[in-house]
Amino acid sequence: MKNEIILWLSSILIVFLIGYVKNITDTDYPITGTFGIEGKKVSYKLDKVCSDKKSYKNIVISDIKGITGKLIRTEDGKQKETAFNEIDKGLECEIPKLKPGQKIKYKIILSYSDKVYEIPKREYVTLTFWGNIPSLIKVFHFILLYGGLLMSVRCLLELFNNNKGLKKYAIITNTLFLTLITIIAPLRNSYKLGAINNSVPRVTELLEPVLLLILSIWITGTILIFNKKYVRAVTIFITAVTVVLFFFII
Repeated sequence: MKNEIILWLSSILIVFLIGYVKNITDTDYPITGTFGIEGKKVSYKLDKVCSDKKSYKNIVISDIKGITGKLIRTEDGKQKETAFNEIDKGLECEIPKLKPGQKIKYKIILSYSDKVYEIPKREYVTLTFWGNIPSLIKVFHFILLYGGLLMSVRCLLELFNNNKGLKKYAIITNTLFLTLITIIAPLRNSYKLGAINNSVPRVTELLEPVLLLILSIWITGTILIFNKKYVRAVTIFITAVTVVLFFFII
């Protein structure tokens, strides 16, 4: 019982670290920062993905009164500007949402006294718009994706427990990834593409190749495990490949 608890806690810790590294290294991770003006902090976040329902909202947090700003964006080859409005403890700017898949390049410029702060300097951030995904779909997608990863790691650590529950955990891993790929991921992608009640997406747009590859590897590996062929080597291989491919999942 003690070994089981240790192995499960170790699995959760490993998955947490993997998820953290994936998030901060993801190309869609927002640009954030904080700088000071007269001893007070000004914090900003420039998103790279927007899946809000009606518009994209950018908020600058600051305790300084009198700070102003504008959001400069390039849309359809034209440059547009939208002024920030002052709110409690900061500034807020809102721009209309575009169709799923469309992009803009933007930056924010803040002004206080005689100083101008350009964020980011000498470049623009690319913002991609996607359809709004219901919270329930997001929750199921998260649970199945990270649940599958958790069970993958648990299968690997089961090698330290004489493979007692390896077959059971392998089946659970396959079930989680299969449910994700056949039901939740296509539904999530349909909302993301704005296809619900609007159009019929191509199969290639609904299915994620990386997830299909992970499932194929696990089905093959599970068959070998049940036939007791190269159990240790197979488990190490399919878990390692799963972790590596996890960083390529969109």
